[in-house]
Amino acid sequence: MLLRNILVASLAVCVSSPFVSAWTFSNATLAINERSGTLETRPFSMSVPLQEVISLPSSALARLRFTVKSDLTPDTNNKPHQAYAIIEDPVTKLESSFAVDVRENGRARVDIDYKTIPTALLGPNKPLTVTIVLASFGTESPLKIEIGQIQPVYNGPAPAGPIRFGPKPEIIHIFRADSKFVSSTVALFFSSIVVFVAIVLLGSWLYLGAMPSKLLTALASSPSGHLGFFTSIVAIEIAFFNYYVGSTIFNLIAQVAVLAPIAFLSGSRALREVRSRRLKGEW
Repeated sequence: MLLRNILVASLAVCVSSPFVSAWTFSNATLAINERSGTLETRPFSMSVPLQEVISLPSSALARLRFTVKSDLTPDTNNKPHQAYAIIEDPVTKLESSFAVDVRENGRARVDIDYKTIPTALLGPNKPLTVTIVLASFGTESPLKIEIGQIQPVYNGPAPAGPIRFGPKPEIIHIFRADSKFVSSTVALFFSSIVVFVAIVLLGSWLYLGAMPSKLLTALASSPSGHLGFFTSIVAIEIAFFNYYVGSTIFNLIAQVAVLAPIAFLSGSRALREVRSRRLKGEW
C-alpha cells in the first residue's frame, strides 16, 4: 500500500511537467452497479467530465470502463505501466488509489467497491473527487485528469479522527485473580469426617481382635515396612495440605511421585509382616 501510494504521488509530480501527455482515453463510462443490476450509467470524456455528483449506495460499486490509447505507439502498445483511479477528499486531501486493469488492446476497467473505501473518506455530504492516472517509463508524458465526483451514501456516525502518537492511559493487566480459600465451616466439616472415619477404623481394628500390645513386636519384625509406610502416608497428607494453603500443583505432583513408591514398597513389607503373624495366630 505504501509503495503504491509513493508511485501514485510520483506520477502526480510528473504530470506537472509542461509536456503534453502521450496518453488519452475514450469510450469512458461510469456505472453504479448492485446485485440487482445497473442503477445508472454516465458517459464522460477527457474534455467533458461528469457534470453531476454520482451517488454511491453502501451496497453498490462504481464501475469505470474506458479505452486507453498511446499517441506514440497506438498500434503496438496501448497498455501503460501504471494505471490508477484515485478518490480524494477535496477538503482533507486524504486519498485512496485503485489499480486499473488494462489489456494490451487498451481496454481498461476498475471497480470502486463501497466496502473498500477507507472510513476516513466517508461522511455525510462528503463528495469524493475521482481522478484517472496513466503513465509509463520512457519518454511518454503521464496523464492525470479529474473525471468527476462520487458521493458515498453514509448514514452512520462521523468517523473517528486518525490515531495520533502520544501518551495513552495506563493499562493494568490482571492475569489471574487472587486465590479464594474454602470457608472455615466447610473445612471443619470435612476435617470432622476424616477424624470420624479414623476413629471408626481404629474401633473396627479393636473389634476384629487387633492387639495394641503387638505394636512393638510388629515394629521389631519389620521396622522399615511399618515406619516407612506410616511416615510416607503422613508426608503425602502434608503435601496435600501445603497445596491447599498455597503450593502449586507441580510441587504436589513432584512430591507425590517420590512418596508414592515409598508408600507402596514399605506397605508391601508391612502387610507381609502382618500376614506372617496372622498365620501364627498372633493377630
